[in-house]
Amino acid sequence: MKNSIREEVVNHPANKLFDIVIDIESYPEYIPWCTRMVVNERKDNEIYADMYVQYKFILAQKFGSHVKFDRNKLMIETNYIEGPLKDLKTNWKFEEINSNKSKIIFKVNFEFKNFIHQKVAETFYPLIENKMIQSFKERANILD
Repeated sequence: MKNSIREEVVNHPANKLFDIVIDIESYPEYIPWCTRMVVNERKDNEIYADMYVQYKFILAQKFGSHVKFDRNKLMIETNYIEGPLKDLKTNWKFEEINSNKSKIIFKVNFEFKNFIHQKVAETFYPLIENKMIQSFKERANILD
């Protein structure tokens, strides 16, 4: 299983960053590989959703997830339900430094069912993670 922890200081308020990440319906607008989001069920602090992902030359894949979030603690946790992976867990934590600066703590653990896919994903994961974080930061800049 691949594990990653990334911490980054961003010049935006923590609650704004939380709102951007939890607004999963907007992902297709700015995350390059996300072609569609379908919310299957929404409760008070939970969302069941399917993300459709398409990379170059690869058929679109569906990733079903259960998202739990706590607006007061500025935390988002995603647990994988179905798709091409064996497992996927993500954790977002947004810590306010001051009114216009926050620290993002992003943790991810993933494992593909196929060993070769796992090794390819591990090789390219830093690029994918960088692009994803950059997409969220650019979204925050646009929404200023």
